[in-house]
Amino acid sequence: MRMYSKGGSGYFGTSRRDARFLPDDLRELINEGVRYAALEIINDLAEEGPNWNGNFQDNWIAIPLGEGASGSTGGTYPYQISDIPKLSIKTKEIGRVSKFEITNISDYAVYALDLEPGRFFPRGRPDPRKQPVDTGKRDTTQDTFRGELTNGRGNARSTAELDWYTTYVKGGKMKSSITKGFKFGYKV
Repeated sequence: MRMYSKGGSGYFGTSRRDARFLPDDLRELINEGVRYAALEIINDLAEEGPNWNGNFQDNWIAIPLGEGASGSTGGTYPYQISDIPKLSIKTKEIGRVSKFEITNISDYAVYALDLEPGRFFPRGRPDPRKQPVDTGKRDTTQDTFRGELTNGRGNARSTAELDWYTTYVKGGKMKSSITKGFKFGYKV
């Protein structure tokens, strides 16, 4: 039976109750598809985001929501499938553990993701590991977003477009990565 939200949108996929009736080999196949989709997203985010010293790039993790997952989470870029935990396929847990939260655990992630404004002063004028996408002047009198530069003369550099993360999530790239990863997970 298909379920609908109050707004009329259809929910897709099996319900928790129905998931327990899937055979183990199909559960394992779904597990691998979800893991490869998470891997694809994490590698995309590491490539798309700012990169000065590799710290932000190397701090993406996939955290299973629910209990019963096994394996380590996290690694360094480029990430491997072994960096993504396996989800449980046990009948008792299959409905509780079926997705990941993908997050960056660096201390300054909210600024690198352009979710909060801050003040940015590079220590020692380091050279970024990634080619800057914008150069200019940064307003030092108030908090600004990481990629918010003006055309004035200055030495500020940004290695990722302003709002790169929001664009990735809402602009279709994440959906494409989910599809690509899931398809690859089925082939393995």
